[in-house]
Amino acid sequence: MESSLRKSAIYGFFIGIGAAILFVKYAEVEDIGDGATLTNYLPMGEYIITVLRFGIVASILGLVCGLILLNKKK
Repeated sequence: MESSLRKSAIYGFFIGIGAAILFVKYAEVEDIGDGATLTNYLPMGEYIITVLRFGIVASILGLVCGLILLNKKK
């Protein structure tokens, strides 16, 4: 049971990091007029913390889903 929970938490972490890399915005583009744009990038540390936060939340969700599925199996 412990190994199944560990696997579900690890898989959830990696899936969460993958999804965060795809969907977290790291740049804002502003139109400042006359066809010119201004691009503001997130600092690298803030981006990494945001991606890790998504990974940790997905890991916890994976662990909870693993617990629910294992309890239904018994």
